[in-house]
Amino acid sequence: MKLFKDILTEDDNETYCAARVCALASLFGFLAIAIIHVLHGKDIDFSQLGVGFGTVLGGSGVMIGAKAATQKTEDQ
Repeated sequence: MKLFKDILTEDDNETYCAARVCALASLFGFLAIAIIHVLHGKDIDFSQLGVGFGTVLGGSGVMIGAKAATQKTEDQ
């Protein structure tokens, strides 16, 4: 649980970061959809899976970076 708390919280380790929580939820949702797709016996195209996974991770990184860039620090 400490690992998830460290990943999902701000620098103070108490305040949960909405961008990081959304990124983790997106990642789990993408993986769940991919697993369900395979379990139902559908064909899987690994190149499309890789592009989709990269899009989720890239979008999450941009969202977290944009939040960090616009976040006010204590000295501002």
